[in-house]
Amino acid sequence: MISKSQLLYKLELQSTLLEKSFNLPPKFGEEPLAQAIYNFTNYSDLCELLLQSSDEEIYSVILEHRNLEYLMINEIEDGFLIDAFHEEIENMATRLESMIIINMTKIQLISNLYELFGLDDESKYIINCDHLNLNWQPCFDSLQDQQAVLSSDLLINEIPFRLIATKVNYDKCSLDDLKKSLKTNLVQIEESSINIHEEKMQIDDHRNWLIDSINCLSNIESSNIEKHPCFFKIKNQNYFVYGFTLSPHLSISANDKCININIQIKDTKEKQIFIINIGYEQLVIECIFLDKAEGDECSYSSGNQWVQDSILSRGDACKFPTVFNKSYYLMTIRPFSHSDRLENAL
Repeated sequence: MISKSQLLYKLELQSTLLEKSFNLPPKFGEEPLAQAIYNFTNYSDLCELLLQSSDEEIYSVILEHRNLEYLMINEIEDGFLIDAFHEEIENMATRLESMIIINMTKIQLISNLYELFGLDDESKYIINCDHLNLNWQPCFDSLQDQQAVLSSDLLINEIPFRLIATKVNYDKCSLDDLKKSLKTNLVQIEESSINIHEEKMQIDDHRNWLIDSINCLSNIESSNIEKHPCFFKIKNQNYFVYGFTLSPHLSISANDKCININIQIKDTKEKQIFIINIGYEQLVIECIFLDKAEGDECSYSSGNQWVQDSILSRGDACKFPTVFNKSYYLMTIRPFSHSDRLENAL
């Protein structure tokens, strides 16, 4: 069991980390730590409470004080503390902003607070979903390679999403090479029927939808290879995977035994990027603030309208924004790029 001397040392280290993170003079991190983070009167009273407690009773004493319980993160079985911390962290950020000058975005500030408690993945907005088993199903019966376009449904914060995976093969990351790959992979069987003709139009629509989605959400033509979209492996084949909220007129496929993924969407106007680890593969959820949910309508910038007109143009995509924190958001899923991890770590 952790001793009070170890916890006092932990407070000292957290105070020093606050000073480094926000360019504060030595010892100037103590009061923000006590008041903004642990919601305590002052740093001296906080330390005195620990000093007056015996090692045997320190655990129960800490858990009796709201917010001070977070000092036990990484010291005990802390799943319940981390869940509560997710809910409290924005209040901590608000209190901290009222005490010191913050020269960073709200998302960066919250990232620093996660790091303060040793929550490295959370600080980089990484969500591990090793338990997630995606059940990929063919989208088109008439393709020579029925594994060329696949779909799978999942839940994010209990909201149905649909993933569309398209097989791609190229050596050079460019839009022209992608189009050549699609031309090779999206070939129909050589038969003539009404169903095949109807699917041909659907396949052509899918090709255009994918190219529009890539142009909107990914940097396939970037000179910086760190920004290029990464393949998602399915049965050792390369795919680009894009996803969207499912139309309310549709239900999740009966083939998909959906496990819910919880992400902590913050109350901020900044774009939020979440990296989803699924085994050895990765995807990115983008959460784009639109407007406060105060009326029946919300406004779209030209960039947000592009999202609406590209990835959300499919018939099975929800055309309405999602509501979190009494605000409207656009939520999309796209391929991971190495720059996502770098930018989230800054």
